[in-house]
Amino acid sequence: MNQSLASRQAPSTDVARQIRLLRERRNFSQQALAQASGLSRNTLSLLERGQTSPTLDTLQKIADGLKVDISAFFQESVWSGPIYDKADPNLPDPVLELSPGKGAYGIDGLISALILRLEPDAKCGSVLPHSGEEFIYCLSGRCLFTVDQHRYVLETGDSLRFDGRLPHFCQNLGYVTFKALVIFLDFIP
Repeated sequence: MNQSLASRQAPSTDVARQIRLLRERRNFSQQALAQASGLSRNTLSLLERGQTSPTLDTLQKIADGLKVDISAFFQESVWSGPIYDKADPNLPDPVLELSPGKGAYGIDGLISALILRLEPDAKCGSVLPHSGEEFIYCLSGRCLFTVDQHRYVLETGDSLRFDGRLPHFCQNLGYVTFKALVIFLDFIP
């Protein structure tokens, strides 16, 4: 009986997570979404925590407020956490030089790319997280990336993808300049 109850509650939890994810991707506070949808902030809070199940009418109001199709609440989230990929040591070193660009529009948002260069022992990071995702591809050197208290060492050919809202920092661990291609995908509200 408990398993049946849990399986009936799971879709509500997924919808709750999607409501919150879509709201955050559009940089809406609960109050802003409440105003845009005509619902109360308390109702949105209960929905996002999975403490109440939305009616179809309520979901339509939220979808209208977020300017998304109602089906977006039933799609699996693209984001599943940091993705860390170690390079194949048999592949040749990459050769790539880019300059910072103004960005281009992708399917879901604005894409920007730059080359990150860190001198030995240099550090950088995001004290103020941002919306969207980041993809780091190590071109040369060795660097420690900390993403939400998880640590990843990137060497030539390694990559890391993570949610930019998480606190993240990096430090060059080597004796040579660390170079990485950094790609930002900022979601369009």
